[in-house]
Amino acid sequence: MIEIKHKATGAVLYRVEAPSLRGIVINGADLSGADLAQADLTGCRLSSCNLSEAVLTNARLDGCRMMNCVLKQVNFRRASLVGANLSDNVMHLADLTEVNASGAQFRHCKLSGATCAKGIFAKADFSFAEMHGNFNHADLNHANLYSCDLASSDFSHADLRESVMTEAKIQKADFTFAKMQGSTGTNGKPWGVATFSSAKKKPWWQVWGRSAAM
Repeated sequence: MIEIKHKATGAVLYRVEAPSLRGIVINGADLSGADLAQADLTGCRLSSCNLSEAVLTNARLDGCRMMNCVLKQVNFRRASLVGANLSDNVMHLADLTEVNASGAQFRHCKLSGATCAKGIFAKADFSFAEMHGNFNHADLNHANLYSCDLASSDFSHADLRESVMTEAKIQKADFTFAKMQGSTGTNGKPWGVATFSSAKKKPWWQVWGRSAAM
């Protein structure tokens, strides 16, 4: 049996009748403040759980699925989230510094205030997510940022090569020194290519003729 305890009080929050936490299934548990640092949660399934302020530093969550969970202020620093699915979760102020979340899914996540600096999010799917976070020096190569709210986010020095930002909101976002080669801008065109009006211009002689008549 494994006991999941509170990080500060040591109180037992949950007991697992299994030799390890790999592949566990937990539904509707209050795990707020849980100490899961360095835990191996590979392939776990957590549904409708509250993990607010939990500690998951250096934890292994590869291939895990967290559905409709509250992950506010969770400390994921240096955790492995390769191929994990964290879609539809509330992750305000979460700390994802230096995580490896290659190929992970964050669709429709609420990541406002999250710190994702130096994280690896190559080929991750953030479509429709609310971000407003710090992605300084993050690897977002080939990431899907379709229709994301990226307003006021910090992408300085980030690697956004081959990423997709079609229909994303980027007001006041910082892309200073970011790598943008091959990325798709908010207009669906290659980054930096403006969209012009499709209205046909009149031939120069018609414009001049009209001016002379006037």
